[in-house]
Amino acid sequence: MKIIILDDDAVFAGELYDQISTGCARRDWPLSCRIFSSPQMVLNEDLSDVQVAFLDIDMPEINGIEVACQLRQRYPDIILVFVTAYIQYAPTGYKVNAFRYIMKNQYVKEIDACLDAIQDKLFEDTETLLVELKDSTTEIALKDILYFEGTSYRRVLLHRVSSPGPHLECLGKLGDYEKKLQDKGFVRLHKSFLVNMCYISRLANYQVKLRNGEVLKVSESSYRDICSQYLMWKGSRL
Repeated sequence: MKIIILDDDAVFAGELYDQISTGCARRDWPLSCRIFSSPQMVLNEDLSDVQVAFLDIDMPEINGIEVACQLRQRYPDIILVFVTAYIQYAPTGYKVNAFRYIMKNQYVKEIDACLDAIQDKLFEDTETLLVELKDSTTEIALKDILYFEGTSYRRVLLHRVSSPGPHLECLGKLGDYEKKLQDKGFVRLHKSFLVNMCYISRLANYQVKLRNGEVLKVSESSYRDICSQYLMWKGSRL
């Protein structure tokens, strides 16, 4: 696992590294870690191979939230873990899709659960779905699926993150894909849409806005259940 630690307290950064290193060793994970004391040093580096960033929040010069915003823009898949002494910063983390918060006075107790969650997340990101096309079958990474759109002729249009168009035309019904993706972070918004919740930026007023700006209708009769499902999924990732 490739990580960075950003904290202006060198002693704490070293202690945090020791805990992470111990946890990784117990799990037989190789660990590569770079420790930074300055936010600007982090922003000047190429971190395209980094999987997880452990960030302090309260720092001079640039705070950890601002650093996280820039990292999220540059590296959409990076896992952001805030390590802070101030719980009041937690709500702000939603802006950058923070993966976890660890309180500095409890980090020894919390780091193992955090590493378990990271393991689940990294495994989840490698999952694929086998889809049947007209003349072939192909594997699609779940994280590359934006949403499925049902049609009236036993075909499903697969909208991908990596390729805005043309869409893949898959054999089968939307309900078939809903069953395959149960408990995989997808929600049925409407008879015509099955959406990857990772890419929902807003759910309100019987509509979903996706990160790419698209707006999809939500079933009025199922709206409360859909909101509840989305909030439970979102809460499970913190």
